[in-house]
Amino acid sequence: MEHKILIADDDSDMLRLLSEILTSENYKVITAEDGDLALKIAKAELPSLIMLDIHMPNKDGIQTLKEIKSDPLLKKVPVIMLTVEGSPSDIQHCMIYGANTYITKPARREDILETVKNQLI
Repeated sequence: MEHKILIADDDSDMLRLLSEILTSENYKVITAEDGDLALKIAKAELPSLIMLDIHMPNKDGIQTLKEIKSDPLLKKVPVIMLTVEGSPSDIQHCMIYGANTYITKPARREDILETVKNQLI
């Protein structure tokens, strides 16, 4: 089964890096630069997994997460939050609103792949 992963991050370098890591493991990757676009794509594509940067323009990752988890079509899709600082309050909010786990950027390739694999089981 081919897993489709949506990555939402406003950092184009991070989008490219995560895309390369995941496509090298035969995941199909879709990208978005902000939360609004991520929601539109998620509803249209119904991905197996969503990776959301916490800090994005227009709609941040936490607001996007809330909307994903309140949508009947998307609420069961696992969500991995991406954060640079890994602040305890940001992480706590993400977990309260339904994130499955988080990755602190930058992360090692092996850690990213292990986290993704664990969420797709």
